[in-house]
Amino acid sequence: MSRPTVYLDYNATTPVDRTVLDEMLPWMTERFWNASSPHALGRQALSATELAREAVADLVDVRAREIIFTSGATEANNTVFKGAAGLAPRGRSRVLVASTEHKSVLEAAGAFCAGLDLVVIPVDSSGLIDEDPFLEALDESVLLVSVMLANNETGVVAPLSRLSNKAHAVGALVHSDITQAAGKIPIDLPTLGIDIASLSAHKIYGPKGAGALVVRRDAQLDPLLHGGGHERGLRSGTLNVPGIIGMGAAARLATDRLVIESARQSDLVEHLVGRLSAELPGVDLIGSTGERLPNTACIRFRGADAEAVMANAPTVAVSCGSACTSLVPTPSHVLRAMGLDPAAASECLRFSVGRLTTREEIEEAVNVVVSAVERVREYASAAI
Repeated sequence: MSRPTVYLDYNATTPVDRTVLDEMLPWMTERFWNASSPHALGRQALSATELAREAVADLVDVRAREIIFTSGATEANNTVFKGAAGLAPRGRSRVLVASTEHKSVLEAAGAFCAGLDLVVIPVDSSGLIDEDPFLEALDESVLLVSVMLANNETGVVAPLSRLSNKAHAVGALVHSDITQAAGKIPIDLPTLGIDIASLSAHKIYGPKGAGALVVRRDAQLDPLLHGGGHERGLRSGTLNVPGIIGMGAAARLATDRLVIESARQSDLVEHLVGRLSAELPGVDLIGSTGERLPNTACIRFRGADAEAVMANAPTVAVSCGSACTSLVPTPSHVLRAMGLDPAAASECLRFSVGRLTTREEIEEAVNVVVSAVERVREYASAAI
């Protein structure tokens, strides 16, 4: 299948960086050893995974022993809710989650916290936690608070330090899905007050099928997977050595390139939004009132159905929601939670740029999308 002319869906997934691939390949072939084997070859594999663990820890400013490798953020999120519910101390019966969380958080919370008091906290029109209902639900019965650091659809960044301080004041643990924020903005988990965090390699130019759960301080979790007691007993199973090494390599690159790429990608997104707004009437930037990821813009084209725009712009790869739920023909739950009605939510497209995005690609994408929006609006007007 030919690659789309312009790929602007980096929040869905990223290509494996060539440097990352080069580090992984030997561990798929001649260095195929099991990191749990007691012999010298096994110890070499274990040593390589520990170097990767240090790199991932550096990316989020925690200790290496606080990194637990998983198959991705979805497994990590499921581990959090199963693990917290399984070891809930007496008197801790309430779990708070934001309404705009990734489905792997919302669905896992619903599945594993069935016996607890699960409270879904609303957000305001900018996508930020509505703090009045948050504070009303927050008391000493709260076991866990889960708020993602940056939203995958809108790029809106949450004020986690303030929320964490309030949660810790009543003795609650704080979990954050930091998958979209990792490698895009600086992350200092201790300063943010995050006790448990989830992230994935394929969002930072690493391989699919590798991720991590950060378990800080004295946070206790019941394991999701039982077996040989790998990863401090929190994630049994033979270590995915190539994937872990790839995630470590990707984390090192993300740390090294963060400042330069953040500024460059922010400029590209600003140019994209500016050009589209200049060329078309009825263009709204969703979540524009607060801090957003530098690479992300969720844009509403009033009067133009997003799926129809995508169909008329086949050489530009964008998204009309999360890639994990895009096959479900319903408006984005994130945009609905922000107060958009189904029709308005169905007019939004997410643009996310990455390391390979060029200014020329932005110009090409603008030309194609403008033509597609105009065409869709014409069809809609003719049908009335």
